[in-house]
Amino acid sequence: MRQVIGVLVAAAMLISALAASAQTLHGTIDWNRRVALGVGVSGQILAVNVTPGDAVHTGQVLVELDPTSYEIALRKARNSEALYAAELQEQRADFEREQTMFDEGSLSSVRLKLEQLKLARVESAHALAALEREWAEYRLGLAGLRAPFDAWVIASGFAKGQFVNHTADHPVTIDLAERGVYAAHVLVDGETAGGLSPDNEMTVLVAGERFVGINTTAGLEPVEMVQESARYLVKVFFQSARLIRPGTSCTVEFP
Repeated sequence: MRQVIGVLVAAAMLISALAASAQTLHGTIDWNRRVALGVGVSGQILAVNVTPGDAVHTGQVLVELDPTSYEIALRKARNSEALYAAELQEQRADFEREQTMFDEGSLSSVRLKLEQLKLARVESAHALAALEREWAEYRLGLAGLRAPFDAWVIASGFAKGQFVNHTADHPVTIDLAERGVYAAHVLVDGETAGGLSPDNEMTVLVAGERFVGINTTAGLEPVEMVQESARYLVKVFFQSARLIRPGTSCTVEFP
């Protein structure tokens, strides 16, 4: 009986010691990543496919510009490339004939050199046409604004029929916040911040639900002073499939 009591007392002391060594601080939730996206080319808005509050996935088209002018530019570039490709094929055939004649001794080296220069000019023109076609394809792709990652749509300044200029000083944007990963923000003293590492086992509690931290970062500079004591911002990142609004209160358990 005494042995059982001794074991229970030791266990209680161990639990008490572990609880004392742990530190619990209150903080708030914020997005892990938030971006403002603008279109990469100018044009008239053909469609706005999302509204604030929507959940979007990587690669989803958020906004579509009228692609007509960019499609025309691409067709023009492709036609130009095709013409130079045909000319290049013909010029190569001519050069092969001239090379054969030169090898047989019936063509001067000067004439062969001229044919080489012609071939080089056509090759250069064809390469430039290929680059112009790639550039036209790239610009056509920019006529659709896509989500760079799984996200929540926070705000949008786009409207159907609106003309947008991508070089404007204050371009129209759509705001996205990463979906699935959040950051718990807490303020700690310098000693606590200095003792943290990315692989520390942290726990975040939000509305009674527990989340395991997947990474931790501590700021290098203080963000505020409390009674002459510096406070540093610590971010504990965790995953959650549900929406957690920024500003939500949380509790972070430090080791």
